[in-house]
Amino acid sequence: MITKHLFIINPVAGKTNSFDTLSRKIYEAIASLDPETNIFEIKTTAAKGDAGVFTKAAADDADEVRIYACGGDGTINEVVSAAVGLTNVSVCPVPVGSGNDFVRCFDGYEKEDFLDISACIRGDTIPCDVMRAGDYYSVNIISVGLDAVVGARQKTFKKVPGISGGMAYKVALGLSFMTAMKNKISFELDGVPLAVGSDYITLAVAGNGKWYGGGFKATPYADISDGLMDFITIRTISRLEFLKYVSIYKKGEHIEKMPFVKYQRCKKIKMISDKPITIQFDGEVQVMENPEIEIIPAATRIILPKKNG
Repeated sequence: MITKHLFIINPVAGKTNSFDTLSRKIYEAIASLDPETNIFEIKTTAAKGDAGVFTKAAADDADEVRIYACGGDGTINEVVSAAVGLTNVSVCPVPVGSGNDFVRCFDGYEKEDFLDISACIRGDTIPCDVMRAGDYYSVNIISVGLDAVVGARQKTFKKVPGISGGMAYKVALGLSFMTAMKNKISFELDGVPLAVGSDYITLAVAGNGKWYGGGFKATPYADISDGLMDFITIRTISRLEFLKYVSIYKKGEHIEKMPFVKYQRCKKIKMISDKPITIQFDGEVQVMENPEIEIIPAATRIILPKKNG
């Protein structure tokens, strides 16, 4: 059996160009593999969509294809979206972006584990669910309301020298505070209307993973392989009251400590509004009319780094 190792590097992910450092680590790690049963390739993205194109093309190259998505959450999303339905393809997130939220959901693993290329190429795979709305996919988080607006602005601030992914989120959140706190969106979960206690919500999040926005634990009980989405809504409250609870939300304590939060697990979510809805897929923003989100169980496989011992 031939295994192909494809490293897709987003050279503009994070604050520095990581291509040279990653290439050195890749060549060092690949040297330990049997060249008769393993082939490898490094590709760099130059434009949005490249990672998906590379992923689909690689599926025909070998019996097993292991793709290492070297970038931020957007790069991982692009690779996973293209890998859905490709049964011989598995994906390893290599977090060299700014936020790197997806890798936080793997208990017992640190970011540094996923940066160990040697451990990644020796790692085993686990099944992973994927969320879908129309033609768009999410392996981590889908959000609407305030956070979708913040997500769009965060991309701009991440490019500013000295601003980390977490700080970029906070700055974008502050600027969006005046325009995106009230969103008239209603929801049906598995066909049943959800009562949120108000005609307006500030934000709503569907989680396959747990973290987003550079370290906010929005859906703390989510499991990437349970066949369900974790869904939370926060009805509109005053800005002052919202600010009081931001730290609780970041820590993932909001389900127990914020009485205006609704939490439920489900397989399908329908969002209903008389206006087009801005919706965020792992940091990528789209505008859709009454989107329907569904979970696709075991839609892809994720590679976890091999632990020593």
